[in-house]
Amino acid sequence: MKITILVENNTRIDNYLLAEPALSLLIEFEGRKFLFDTGYSDVFLKNAKTLGIDLTDISDIVLSHGHDDHTGGLRYLDANRAVNLIAHPSIFDKKVDSCGIAYGCPVSKEYLENKFNLNLTRKIYNLTPELIFLGEIENNKSNDIDDSALVYINQNKLFIITGCSHSGIINIINYAKKVTGINKVSGILGGLHLIGAETDSLRNLGEYFRSEKVKFLAPCHCCDLKSKIILSESNLVQEICTGDVINW
Repeated sequence: MKITILVENNTRIDNYLLAEPALSLLIEFEGRKFLFDTGYSDVFLKNAKTLGIDLTDISDIVLSHGHDDHTGGLRYLDANRAVNLIAHPSIFDKKVDSCGIAYGCPVSKEYLENKFNLNLTRKIYNLTPELIFLGEIENNKSNDIDDSALVYINQNKLFIITGCSHSGIINIINYAKKVTGINKVSGILGGLHLIGAETDSLRNLGEYFRSEKVKFLAPCHCCDLKSKIILSESNLVQEICTGDVINW
């Protein structure tokens, strides 16, 4: 499996790519291309062009949840009814912050139905036998019931790919273990929703990752410097930026 970070909050010097507070990943596996989230704008498309990546032949789009920093780029994708779009049915739920600013998915269900083969499901969905959309995560205590993730099975171990983990990264891991029957987690990549988290909570999470013997830990997007520093007390934390490539 090859994962290219098409857009993330940060970028590296001298790579001449764009960053925005959003997330979009391209997953290439067994000759197929899967787009995981689309960022906030058309930045992911601009970066793909700079990187020489052709997105016209993607087979599936997977949305982690309905926030606009993960779904905004849908407005800029060309129509292709051959492309499958997989997401939780609640991605279109209205979302407004305390200041009255809407931050939900900027396009409607009808809009997506006219452009893609729309597959809204609460159940797990196998993109391939090894790459699975987790659907509705059990024990999600957040308001974002639509928050989901991907799990990749490799050598009887799990690699978790998340957008923001509003449903809780431990819940996501436990559910991935339950639906796959595999108890070993080799890697975690994506947003872990840790901005502003308490120090003790971060240390407990770090100890949890250490006890799980997570080999590759790459918190990004909605993780601040404090969270990465504290997690690194007990784990080797990988820096992730726009344009990075992970082979697993």
